[in-house]
Amino acid sequence: MAHNTRLSSSQLSISGPNVEGVLEINGLDLEVALSIELNTPEGQVSPESAAANQTRVFEYLLAKAGPTQSGGQRCKGTGESLATKGDHVLASLRWTCKAGPPESFETTLFQEIDPAARHMVTASGDARAFALLGVSNTKVRLARAEPGLREVLWRYFVAGVEHIAIGYDHIAFLIAVILWGRKFWPLAAVVTAFTVAHSITLSLAVLNVVQLPSQLVEAMIALSIVYVAAENFFVRDIGRRWIVTFLFGLIHGFGFASVLREYGIPQERIGWALASFNVGVEAGQLVIVSLAFAAIFLTGRIWKDASLDSAHRKRFVWSVSAIILALGIYWAVDRIFLS
Repeated sequence: MAHNTRLSSSQLSISGPNVEGVLEINGLDLEVALSIELNTPEGQVSPESAAANQTRVFEYLLAKAGPTQSGGQRCKGTGESLATKGDHVLASLRWTCKAGPPESFETTLFQEIDPAARHMVTASGDARAFALLGVSNTKVRLARAEPGLREVLWRYFVAGVEHIAIGYDHIAFLIAVILWGRKFWPLAAVVTAFTVAHSITLSLAVLNVVQLPSQLVEAMIALSIVYVAAENFFVRDIGRRWIVTFLFGLIHGFGFASVLREYGIPQERIGWALASFNVGVEAGQLVIVSLAFAAIFLTGRIWKDASLDSAHRKRFVWSVSAIILALGIYWAVDRIFLS
């Protein structure tokens, strides 16, 4: 059964041959993988359902993830406790490695239902690790050295670019914002205003200064897409659009924060991780804007009339806006009434 999973994560603490871990997993992903019911109609994981299915959840997690010893032998694991956190499950697990300290951590979690499933591993204690695992790399070596600043910067930069690349709702928002644009640098300024805004709320959310329910945030992101797409039918001058983009960027920042928390953040380098993630998001946005602007420009050249008031241009902008508007309405209905 095909299913698009959310990023799962492991926070590991290693002491000699013993490993303690907290796995954070999306409740809906567990529902699909195990064919069980965990979520309430509001999209939150029910503590009662989690408790009732605790044994099956532990069996699944221990079969799909865990530290390994020399030769690839899996360390023996047990489930300790299961807690709920909004739409996520927190599973506390413990492993004992008979042959000494573990050499690696391996996972194929959710890959049977989603070939693109990803899992972030952060390990501390006697051994350290920091890696994003997937179907092409299911194992990370547990090194004896602390991950360096360069590794942290690169990992979170890539995470920021990757999130924009696969964040279809954010891409739709950006394209809707720039459709009436005629020059690249004013559009880049609009996108930068969006980045400044989401950087503010992203930092506040990750530092637990301000929190909003994830379902509310996702619904508001969808409604922001509806607004900018609908506005394209009535407003053509994007000179003041940076104001709208900034305001909506504050909402999108909470969405980015949920993704960043799923990745796990090294507390000793939290400032660098936040900055690098934001730079990655900005780089991804500028690439998308550049490609979209080039497509719009080439389309205008094909028509040989790229003027703001041309009938061709209006039809093009309105057609694309109508598609984005329909997507925004679909996402809004799904996130408000069906999730």
